[in-house]
Amino acid sequence: SGGGASVSGAFAFTTPATAPDAGPANQAVTFTPADAANYNPVEGSVSVTVAKADPEVTGWPTAAAIEYGQTLADSVLSGGEASVAGAFAFTTPTTAPAVGTADQAITFTPADADNYNTVAGVASVTVAKADPEVTVWPMAAAIVYRQTLAESGLSGGEAAVAGTFAFTTPATAPDAGTTNQAVTFTPTDAANYNT
Repeated sequence: SGGGASVSGAFAFTTPATAPDAGPANQAVTFTPADAANYNPVEGSVSVTVAKADPEVTGWPTAAAIEYGQTLADSVLSGGEASVAGAFAFTTPTTAPAVGTADQAITFTPADADNYNTVAGVASVTVAKADPEVTVWPMAAAIVYRQTLAESGLSGGEAAVAGTFAFTTPATAPDAGTTNQAVTFTPTDAANYNT
């Protein structure tokens, strides 16, 4: 647009098939006089600004399941396709999501970052309850024959998270002698931890 000359004519890019890189750059322009019999074409240049392009993501990747307490960095992204080479990654890899399934932000970063923008998308991540670590199982108080496990007190016991220890089958009345009996640790935070 614009441009002026001492005679009538038309301006056009000298190499209109050129696809420039992103950024501003001078491009050759030719002025062709309407009276080509008496005037020569004249070459000049104009500054052309090329914006980065948005690559097309044709398929977003899937995310591997993780456990509560793990971050998105522990979830492996697989698959995903785009119109240009690049890589998919979680936008906030240090996020530790809550238990359940939710969309998490991911970013496609083109290998040719000079000419292409990043693209934002989402991947569904499933977070399972975690198994708390029991570092020390409790001790059981002695009982007499015909008493149930409910009458034996449990003491001690330690776990990585808050919770309580209890006999798994408290109505059991064991035979005389010393035997192992099943104990269950129930985390206080049952929404995020398994027994």
